[in-house]
Amino acid sequence: MSIRENVPLRDLTTLRAGGAARYVIECNDEASVREALAFAQEKHLPFAVLGQGSNVLASDSGYEGVVLRMQIQGIVSEEEGDLVTLVAGSGVSWDALVTEAAQLGLWGIENLAGIPGTVGAAPVQNIGAYGAEIKETVAWVEVLNSKTGNIERIQNADCGFGYRDSRFKHEPWLVILRVAFTLSKTASPRIGYSDLAACKERGEDLSSPAAIGEAVRKVRSKKFPDLSVSGTAGSFFKNPIVSSEKHAELAKRYGAVPSFPVEGGVKIPLAFILDRVLGLKGFAEGNVSLFGNQPLVLVAEENATAEEIDLFATAIANKVHEETGIKIEREVRHFPTKSL
Repeated sequence: MSIRENVPLRDLTTLRAGGAARYVIECNDEASVREALAFAQEKHLPFAVLGQGSNVLASDSGYEGVVLRMQIQGIVSEEEGDLVTLVAGSGVSWDALVTEAAQLGLWGIENLAGIPGTVGAAPVQNIGAYGAEIKETVAWVEVLNSKTGNIERIQNADCGFGYRDSRFKHEPWLVILRVAFTLSKTASPRIGYSDLAACKERGEDLSSPAAIGEAVRKVRSKKFPDLSVSGTAGSFFKNPIVSSEKHAELAKRYGAVPSFPVEGGVKIPLAFILDRVLGLKGFAEGNVSLFGNQPLVLVAEENATAEEIDLFATAIANKVHEETGIKIEREVRHFPTKSL
């Protein structure tokens, strides 16, 4: 078990902000997770779980606790007819899993190519992009329940998946060890999303999971800043879901407003509101800005503090509410969300 002390959280998160964690423990298997939990208990400190830190904002004051940095590797396959279940360790890079599935000719997660983060973090957020969400392919999630010490296998129906949500977001005592995804050998391309439809119109090859994955990565590369240059967590806010009446009201005020029917109403691309309604594409204050190619993405420069990022995001949310009456929610979470 590798234990590090006073580790800057800015070095463990893609927004590159935050103070130091008292302890960081690299967890490579179930045994090291148990050792880390025992260490936290021995020190009378709370613990929190972290993958690649791609969807969190750490506090400038740091974390007086134990960070379990999940590094569990390995991908195995279980074949049954046309279906193949890929079981991946929580520390596996998400995009590495997408690539592995594509190389095997398996359909189901290719539209989620290029999303930074780990397999273990994916079900927490129920990651989604370009018309797909992982709730469509998750078979089960294996967790270590830190309250009981038991290993539990939680089936898809019991994961509480919602829009960028799951029970794991609200029950952080469930430490994810492995995730299983049921994928198919049968072709089922989903290229109706506008960006992918445009790729098809240009004559690009979208005939395989690998081809679609590469097309998605190319699209994403233009919409997101280079992580090696700037701090970012990707899309900082959720796309708002409003009633059909509210959508009609917005359309009356601003003209054609894009929308997608979802359970509970219609989803509106927040980027449209930030850009076309508020003219905030590229808007900057201090060391924080909205990305010029995609205003849903918040960019933090090298000297940005967590407080500066937080205040900027709050100001953006207030501008949206004042203009449209819509209260937007953050996709990025504070780290840690709870102390355990």
